[in-house]
Amino acid sequence: MKWSGAGAAASGIGLSRLFGVVRSVLITNILGIGLVGDAFAAAQRIPNILQNLFGEGALSAAFVPEYSRLADTDPDKAGKLAGGVASFLICLVAFLTAVGFLAAEPITRAVAWGFTGDRFELTVRLVRIILLGAGVLVMSAWCLALLNSHRRFFLGYAAPVVWNLTQISVLITLAVSEIRNNSSAEMLAWALVIGSVLQVLVQVPSVLRENPRIRLNVSWKDRSTALVLKRFLPAVLGRGALQFSSFIDLALASLLSLGAASSLAAAQTLYLLPVALIATSIVAVELPELSRSEDMAVISERLSTRLLQMLWLAGPILALYFAAGPQIADALFNLGGFRIRIAPDDLTVIGLTLGAYAIGLPALMSSRLLQSVCFSSGDTRTPARIAISRVLVSLIAGTVLMFQFEQVLVLGQTMIGFGDWNFVWGPLSETTRNSSNLPARLGPVGLALGSAIGAWVEFWMLRRHIVSDWGLKRLTTSSLWRYVVPTLFALGAAVALRQLKIEQPLTQVALIGVGTLAVHLATSAILGTPSLSQLVSNFRAAQSNSNSRQDEKSL
Repeated sequence: MKWSGAGAAASGIGLSRLFGVVRSVLITNILGIGLVGDAFAAAQRIPNILQNLFGEGALSAAFVPEYSRLADTDPDKAGKLAGGVASFLICLVAFLTAVGFLAAEPITRAVAWGFTGDRFELTVRLVRIILLGAGVLVMSAWCLALLNSHRRFFLGYAAPVVWNLTQISVLITLAVSEIRNNSSAEMLAWALVIGSVLQVLVQVPSVLRENPRIRLNVSWKDRSTALVLKRFLPAVLGRGALQFSSFIDLALASLLSLGAASSLAAAQTLYLLPVALIATSIVAVELPELSRSEDMAVISERLSTRLLQMLWLAGPILALYFAAGPQIADALFNLGGFRIRIAPDDLTVIGLTLGAYAIGLPALMSSRLLQSVCFSSGDTRTPARIAISRVLVSLIAGTVLMFQFEQVLVLGQTMIGFGDWNFVWGPLSETTRNSSNLPARLGPVGLALGSAIGAWVEFWMLRRHIVSDWGLKRLTTSSLWRYVVPTLFALGAAVALRQLKIEQPLTQVALIGVGTLAVHLATSAILGTPSLSQLVSNFRAAQSNSNSRQDEKSL
C-alpha cells in the first residue's frame, strides 16, 4: 500500500516521536539530572548539528523543489541529480566528521564553555562516538527528501523508530543492571551509532525502487546539481534556525548550575514534539505541492488553510504546556511514578522551562510553513537572512535573561528570590555552579524565554516578507478568533483541573489532558471553527470510502 499526504507524514512522525519520547524519558530517568546527564545532552547536541542542519528540512528545502520537477518530466536527470547530491553529502560529511573527531576537545571547550573536570572529559569522549552516528544520519535525510518528492511520506519519517529502539533496548538493560557511572553514557552512545546505520539501511531499498536510475556521480557542475548546491547553504541557515537556537541554548546552559543542560534538553524534547507532529508533517506535504503550483490564488488558499489548521491542532498542547508543565514532567521523567529518580525541584524547573518555550510555539510552527513558501520559489536567501536575525535575538535575550533567572532558587517546589534579584551579567562562581548539593535554579527558564522571543521575531519578519512580496492582503482568510478562543478555554480548563489533588502523576496528567481536549473540541464546535468541521468531514469521508470498499468486496 502506498501512503501519501499529511496523514501519512503525521503517522510516520507520530510513530517515531512516540519512541523518541520514550527514549528521552528513559535517558533523563536513567542518566539523571547531573554530571552524566549534562555530558550526554551536550555531547549529543554538538555532533548532531551535522544531522540537524543538513537533515532537519534544509536538504529538502534545497533538493525537493528541483528534484520534484525533474521526477515528473525526466527521471534520468532526476536520478543523476539525486546521485550527485548524495556523493556531495558523503564527501562533505566524511570531511567534517574527521575534523570533528580530531578536534573534539577544542570544539567541546568552545561550545560547552562552562564544563570542567569530569563533566568536560566525559563530554569529549561521547562527542567522538556520537559524531560517527550523526554523520551517517545525514544520508537518512537524503533518503527522506527523495521519498517525499515521490509522495512516499510514511517510511522516511517512521525510519527513526529503528534508531530509537536500538537505544531503548540499551537503556532498559542499563536500568535492570543499575549501571549508573560514566560507562552507561558510553554504552548508549555506541547504541546511537548502530541505530543510525540501521535507520539508513531500512530506507535504501524503497529509495531505489522509486528511482532505480540513481547512480553516485561527481557531476557537481551539472545545471540541476549546481542549482541545488547553490541553494543548500542558505537553506541550512534558514531551516537550521531552530537547531542553531537549541544549540546555543544548550551551549549557554553550560554556564549555569549543574543539571541545567539536562533539564533544558528534557524540556526541549517535549517542546519540539508538536513541531514534528504537526508542522513538519504539514510542511513535508506542502513543499512538493507548492513547488509544482504557479497559481497565487491556490498558494494563498493553501497557506491560509494550513496555518489555521496548525494553530487549532496546537491549541490543547499549548494549554497543557502552560498549565501543567511540572505535572507532565513528573509523569514522564519519573515513569509515571514507577521509577522515581528525578527530584521534584528539578521537575519544577523542567516544567517551567517547557512553559516558557511554549510561548514561542505558534510562531515557530507558522515560520516553518512560511519558509516553505519561499523555498518553493527557489528563494532560500530570505529565510536565511531572517533566521540569522532570529538566532542573534535569541542569543542576546537568552543570555541576559538566564543570568537573571539563575538567581531564583527552587526549594520544596517553591521559588525563592523571585523579584528580589539585582541585574547581573555573568555566571555564578565555578564552585557554586558545579555543586550537586545546592538547590535547583531557574536559569534554563530564562534561556527558553529568549528562544521564544527570537521565534516571534522570525515569524513577524517572514510574515512581512510574504505579505508584501507575494501581494497578499493577509496570511489567513478566516476569523482568527475562532481558533484562539478554544485555546483560551482549554487553558482555563487545564488550570482548574490541575488543582485536583491526585497522587498518581500519570492519572493526574491523563485527566488534565482529556479534560483540556474535551473543552477545546466543545468550544470549537460551538464557535463553528472550520478546522473542526473539516476534520469531521474528512473522518466521515474516510468512513464512507471504507464502507464502499467493503461493499464492493462483498459483491
